[in-house]
Amino acid sequence: MFKANENAMFVPTKTVSIKPEAQIDYNPENQNNIRWLVPQHLGFFDPRQTQLKYKLTMSGRGYAKPSPRAGAHSLLRDLRIMDGTGSTELESIQDYNVLTSQWWGYTQNESIANKRDMFEARSANHAVDKQLLYGAAGAWQTAAVTASRAAKTIEVTQPIYSGILGGDRVFPVVATQGLRCQMTLDNKNRSLVNPTELGTKEGLNDVEIKSAILGATGADAAAKQEKTAIGDEFTLVVRRPEDSANGRGVFRNAAPYNNNPFDIGDLLYIALTDRSSEAPVGVITEFSKDGDNDLQIKYIPNRPIGDAIGKTQTGGGAGVDYPAGSRLYIKQADRTNGVTVVNAPAAQIAAAAVPISYTIQDIEMLMLQVQPPAQYIEGMMKQVSSDKGLSMDFRTWTLYRFNLSTQNGLTNQLIPATQTRAYSIMSVPLAIADQNSIAHDSFQGKTDGCQNYQYVYGGSLIPDRPISLVRYTQTPARTDALHIVELEKSLVNAGYGVRNLLRVPDRFVIGRAFSKYGQVMNLAPQDLSLRVEYEGATEEKLYEHFIQSLRRVNISSKGVMVM
Repeated sequence: MFKANENAMFVPTKTVSIKPEAQIDYNPENQNNIRWLVPQHLGFFDPRQTQLKYKLTMSGRGYAKPSPRAGAHSLLRDLRIMDGTGSTELESIQDYNVLTSQWWGYTQNESIANKRDMFEARSANHAVDKQLLYGAAGAWQTAAVTASRAAKTIEVTQPIYSGILGGDRVFPVVATQGLRCQMTLDNKNRSLVNPTELGTKEGLNDVEIKSAILGATGADAAAKQEKTAIGDEFTLVVRRPEDSANGRGVFRNAAPYNNNPFDIGDLLYIALTDRSSEAPVGVITEFSKDGDNDLQIKYIPNRPIGDAIGKTQTGGGAGVDYPAGSRLYIKQADRTNGVTVVNAPAAQIAAAAVPISYTIQDIEMLMLQVQPPAQYIEGMMKQVSSDKGLSMDFRTWTLYRFNLSTQNGLTNQLIPATQTRAYSIMSVPLAIADQNSIAHDSFQGKTDGCQNYQYVYGGSLIPDRPISLVRYTQTPARTDALHIVELEKSLVNAGYGVRNLLRVPDRFVIGRAFSKYGQVMNLAPQDLSLRVEYEGATEEKLYEHFIQSLRRVNISSKGVMVM
């Protein structure tokens, strides 16, 4: 492809804003497909300056946010680029967010990380009162809190990691009769994460009540928290971690930080210490503190009039005695999908029904238009109209998936790669159980039980001996030197500058460079596979194999061809 600075022939002229075909608000539920037409009259553009610009707003209870592994890039699952006629696919990157999540951590330094925080919606802080996309959680230690956290609308400006839209050489869009781009947003359960699991039933991360609630043996309606009217309010007090048998609770006096995991509008549940006798408590309406400065929750019961706490059927009668230390929690599904509440005022019914989601507004693609000399355009168009045509090369990624249902033993995965000019491969073992769970990081490579790995090409073992991974399974997890060497070579050969080798077990990925010094390798003649040995593994894995290769586009009188 044409170099952007070749003989200084390309002169930047202006930045052009390209709007999507449907200028609407996009979200992951029903408007998750963004289509663009880059017009032919743009002529030439410098992809190094191509950016997406939009406004991002979260919605729903809690503080869900894009995965900090890739920031706003986590929201984009697939990217597809075709020529202007829509007849030839030039580039297709599947699971764009998974790919970005793997190399982002290795290419950052402090300055790059701060830039991503400012422009690309990366929010790595796990403190609930220090979230980029939300306002303050509310200082219940000083005054009663009756409103949910306010979601902020932030402006995102992000590059596009694509060989055509984000490469390093000028692209002649005039030769391809324009470009058609399609971007697909990912499922919210996969692309979003929660900063903390505290307070949720999932993973047994509940908290404990400070004082007993006598739903069965209480002396009066107040002691039983028996509902007498639709708008009745009652209180619960949460233990601090130091007083909790399992070490889970809410800090007193905002020290070391506010870790209250609940939100106004959450539907609370209660259970005994063995997690039996589960019952819905009610919808949270207020946070404050008791006389000891512990978190006090005010709620409106979600049960029929006449029922005490723990009584789930109609008709009144005794409830359940919940002693101090009983479990208090929410359910993640209630936040993710919204929950139907019937035995409460309209305001609480509406608050509980709001699901977690996000909205992308005013999205536009910013492209830098450049102008070459007239004789250059004339020569290029002669090539395009000839039988030989005009050829352009660019780097891109191809994904191959493999469901690894075998948990232990020596596993072998066939990778049906046909690239003739391949640079590197990155193989990511993802937990299948985490792929549709907002409570877990869906993009984290799992070290679960891994012992060693080795690629096989035809009859050749690459490298010539297995690479040990045993240290990643130790407690605490440690790193294996040869694995890091192989991974660094694969990233460098793929064009990524490695600046950070901290927290490698948390960013686990298997890599291999097929060549050195920016050269390429032909994978088409023989089969490529990956052998990984597991011992003591407990999770089924989805392996995603990303292969970077050099792709060629030829434009001639016969049309557009991709090789």
